[in-house]
Amino acid sequence: MKTCLCLLIVLLVAGCQPAAPATPLPITPFPTTTPGQTLRGILTPAAARPAVLLANPATIEALSGRATATPDTSACPALTAGVSLPGRPAADSAAGQLLLDYLNAGGAPDALEEVLLTGWSAPENSAYLLRNDLTGSGTPDLLLGYVSPEGVGTLLIVGCSDGRYVLRYQTSADGEALPQVISLGDINRSGRNELLFARRVCQGEACEFETQLLEWSWQRGRFVNLINTPLVSLNIPAVRDIDNDQVGELVLTLDNRGSAATGPLRTGVNIFDWNGAAYVLSIVQLDPPRYRIQVVQEADKAFSRLDMTAAAATYQQALDNADLRDWFNDEERILIAYIYYRLILVYAYTGDVRLSEVLARLNVDYATGSETTLNDLPAYVQMAYAFISTLENTRSLRLACEEVQKIIVERPSALQLLNRYGSRSPTYDALALCPY
Repeated sequence: MKTCLCLLIVLLVAGCQPAAPATPLPITPFPTTTPGQTLRGILTPAAARPAVLLANPATIEALSGRATATPDTSACPALTAGVSLPGRPAADSAAGQLLLDYLNAGGAPDALEEVLLTGWSAPENSAYLLRNDLTGSGTPDLLLGYVSPEGVGTLLIVGCSDGRYVLRYQTSADGEALPQVISLGDINRSGRNELLFARRVCQGEACEFETQLLEWSWQRGRFVNLINTPLVSLNIPAVRDIDNDQVGELVLTLDNRGSAATGPLRTGVNIFDWNGAAYVLSIVQLDPPRYRIQVVQEADKAFSRLDMTAAAATYQQALDNADLRDWFNDEERILIAYIYYRLILVYAYTGDVRLSEVLARLNVDYATGSETTLNDLPAYVQMAYAFISTLENTRSLRLACEEVQKIIVERPSALQLLNRYGSRSPTYDALALCPY
């Protein structure tokens, strides 16, 4: 491919690019503003209020004296001697009800821990029974952790209502690992205790932890999760007061470099801070990437946002940083060809004169000859040549990408080589490789 041809292409594509979208707003900086305690009340809109006029004082007095249907959450069943402990149920669906039946018959809660640990044949030291007033009623709720009859780690939260025990919350893990209680207490100074726990979740053989922070909502009559986005990670977060404001932050340490199942992972720390309504991701401090594919994936993210300045700089970093490692033994030659291809797309879009330099490097590093054809080279080399040739003839980015799409169909390795990096890496499709 001749240099003069490359310069001609730069001039042709200068007016081809569509308008870039607005730059997304940045993440709220840390420390997140932590407001003081507030009282919240919801007023019924005027349009929704009943249009009834009570002119008779006697009617008003009679209506105002009617009892409300507020449940008494402090009254629990009285203990009764001789109540039989529940035997091992036949199925998971019956387990929770057996426990409730025992408690409502006057059974002693203290005896349940031994039953769950030994009588239900759970693994040694796995069951637990914890007491904590999570609803603010003045009476401790019961947290029951056990392995179910079908081998599933289960957590129940049981509380009292009108003299009976009721199930307030239930969750389960993937496998026998019990949901782990991380913290029980008022970590956000809301005046109510929260339950921070993590349960094991798996997709195939890849397992991680899903963490939730539960707080009782009187308005909704149920527990709500105070973490505003799903928190799924390889590690379990801890509660620490980073900024000494007497409000705990959730600190997630990222120290796993990855595996064959996950692909390469960035190490560092994520900190979730309380903003008065939920815990939000406030600080992301990542260590420098160790692998070339990690830098390439960051460049691809910028490319997908049409942030071509950031994309070009990051692709160049993936080329020039000699300290970056290869995740697969065969990937250096493959990824460099992919980077050249991506830079050609970037510079064609922006009309950058550096397009000719990238083409020259592509021609030298991936030259064809009597013993080497395009089919012997990574698919991205053929994709680059097809894109440039079509762009020269049509002056259309869209038509150039259509030719690239044909090659991706003929050579599926173009996608397979990018999608082999594990469950925590992005997934590519044909449109992502040439979206114009």
